[in-house]
Amino acid sequence: MQLFYTPNPKSNILDGDEFYHCIKSLRKKEGDIIYTTDGKGNLFKSKIEKTEKILCYLGKKEKVKSISQKKTNHISICLIKSQSRIDWMIEKLTEIGINEISFITSQNCERKKLNYDRLNKKIISAAKQCNSLFLPKVNEIISLDQFLNKTKNINNKFFADLESKNKLKIYENNLNSLLIIGPEGDFTEEEKEKIKGFEFRSITLGDQILRSETAAVVGGYLLREF
Repeated sequence: MQLFYTPNPKSNILDGDEFYHCIKSLRKKEGDIIYTTDGKGNLFKSKIEKTEKILCYLGKKEKVKSISQKKTNHISICLIKSQSRIDWMIEKLTEIGINEISFITSQNCERKKLNYDRLNKKIISAAKQCNSLFLPKVNEIISLDQFLNKTKNINNKFFADLESKNKLKIYENNLNSLLIIGPEGDFTEEEKEKIKGFEFRSITLGDQILRSETAAVVGGYLLREF
């Protein structure tokens, strides 16, 4: 199944990148059946009615499937300096089905800004590649302190710690889970104590020292497995 993304489920138009992917790259034509998703668990089937220079008009949409997510698996990571490594991480977190991604700043972070348009394109491409009907929510950059104050109602809270020997264990299934990944230089001891003060459990992601983006993907996979 070839999937296309239309954020508005009521829209019968493909434009922009989705138009070029459908009409120019895949050479779909009038009369062809295509599938679209709104990124919120809904799958639609429709026929291409007409194409113009930069627009593709679809016929009536038939809802084929509608699914919901039982819980939220949330990865929070301190900003990584390399944009290409952020791109890779975003793609992989989308592919494994992480629902929410937060970027935070801490004492050892080397980056303060993100290109959200670029990230959104990476997310859409990754979701389409693996036929996912969900796009993860990507939150605005905030400080570690601000982020921690938003976590009081989350049930399963963890942070990756190089010194920890504890393996990830979900204590309350079917409830929201969150894992924080520190910066390249790790959290300071003061920051670790602050995180623990918000009832986060320290965990190990294995014996090897991982890059931050690799740790995020490994941790995300572990959250999804429970």
